[in-house]
Amino acid sequence: MMMMLRTTCATPHPMRLIVRQNLNRPRSAPAAAHHFYHRSQTTRHEPIDAHYLQRNSYAALRQLRPTSYRWITEHISTASSTVTANPADHKHSSGAQRAFTTAYGGTPGDGKHNHHLLAHLIPHKSNLKDGRRVEVDFFRHSPNDIEEDEWFAGMALMNLVIREGRSWPFEEEFSSVDGWRGYFLSHTAFVVRALDNGMDAAKRNSSSQGEVLGCFYIKPNFPGRCSHVCNGGFITAPRFRGLGIGRLMGKVFLRAAKDLGYKSSYFNLVFESNPGSVNLWESLNFKRVATLENAARLEGLDEGELDTAFGYRYDLEKLPEDYLGIQPASDGK
Repeated sequence: MMMMLRTTCATPHPMRLIVRQNLNRPRSAPAAAHHFYHRSQTTRHEPIDAHYLQRNSYAALRQLRPTSYRWITEHISTASSTVTANPADHKHSSGAQRAFTTAYGGTPGDGKHNHHLLAHLIPHKSNLKDGRRVEVDFFRHSPNDIEEDEWFAGMALMNLVIREGRSWPFEEEFSSVDGWRGYFLSHTAFVVRALDNGMDAAKRNSSSQGEVLGCFYIKPNFPGRCSHVCNGGFITAPRFRGLGIGRLMGKVFLRAAKDLGYKSSYFNLVFESNPGSVNLWESLNFKRVATLENAARLEGLDEGELDTAFGYRYDLEKLPEDYLGIQPASDGK
């Protein structure tokens, strides 16, 4: 389990700046740097380096309206940075199906595995600390419109925390949507979506209705006989930190994991140098059950220093049936 609470966010690039920077990029860019075209404010089409776009925030991606989502997914990259596993299903007494995967690999999905078990819970509406209305919902996929496609939003946020290097163990960014889907959407995953226009946490920049403020997944931590123990990964968009998004995701995670049939949750890697994450899980009554010293080479530490990782567990069988004030579904419906 990894929790991003401290990343820095690049200022969203105006389209002219994106175009200018890409025109100045050397032509020896990687093979993944195919070009698609965006009509600028002039009458000519400007080439945009897709490799560069992948390494920018979702705010930058939202400024583009390419003619075909399918064209981009086929041309940005053919590489995948995750490992897929044999999808041999295992059936639990709850009726939930678990693919034979671990927390670090899986088959590309849509994040809606066993969604019918959560019909009473999702979408879950709530309010942030600043009063802004949000909902926790499944990822929305818009095959013909990258601006509305939350798969791209999720991958952009994931790559952002990988580049930041302080909260997740990955070093290589995801270079394809399918690769990211194999990791993040292989089972059940959610976004925190804004229902109103508003401002970011610093109240410096506006934020629009429909923007993805955070995301998280729920999936087995281990395969086979231990797949009733789930894992979660959480990302809060940097400019919305401090508004209670992490706590909202944590609470919905607990209720959704229980209703999906998991017996307990175990977070493998909660880094000591990330006190926001440590404090969050302890405030939600997760129990620290493991300490792994010299576990991670994280950015921001002294040269040669390795961070300590904690393991946190939650016994989901002890979670109240009406947690979050929602009664359990009858017969899983």
